Amino acid sequence: MGNRACKLRLSVPDSFPSKPISMKTVKTIAFAFLFGFSGLLSLAQNRIPVNEPDYNRPTLFKELPHKMALTISDLVPLFDISNGTVVIAKLTKDFQFTGTIVSKSGDAKSAVRSVIISSATHRGAVLTFTKITSQDGSFAYQGRIISRESIDAYEIIKEHDQYVLVKKNYYEMVRE
Repeated sequence: MGNRACKLRLSVPDSFPSKPISMKTVKTIAFAFLFGFSGLLSLAQNRIPVNEPDYNRPTLFKELPHKMALTISDLVPLFDISNGTVVIAKLTKDFQFTGTIVSKSGDAKSAVRSVIISSATHRGAVLTFTKITSQDGSFAYQGRIISRESIDAYEIIKEHDQYVLVKKNYYEMVRE
């Protein structure tokens, strides 16, 4: 078999416009290609999973009951104590929370006042206690005791005109 060269001749009819492609058209085509390609790459990315709940965390309040009547009158003075002060907050007749006030917000005239106490006795636990004053002068209280290291926590809720501490699972209160 010898060397045979194949020549291909293209002929363009005279009626075909020989107009050059504009730069705007080239940019539009390049942008569309880039956008489509990046869309394909984004589909190939792995999704970052949300932290899986660790139900094997230790319990912090195992010895305490599921529900306890809260003593609000013993907690209200906490709003007037300065940051850095070590306090013993008597939450119920049988449960005291010892720790240091690490943060406060609002003053006596504020509609919302909060105090945060870091525990000295319960590993990593933090008590958050908030007083909300309505326009009619009535009060509502909210709060929780929670630790990132344990599976159990307490939430302050109002039940039949009485505030109570109710034991909850950490993952009922926090979404990671």
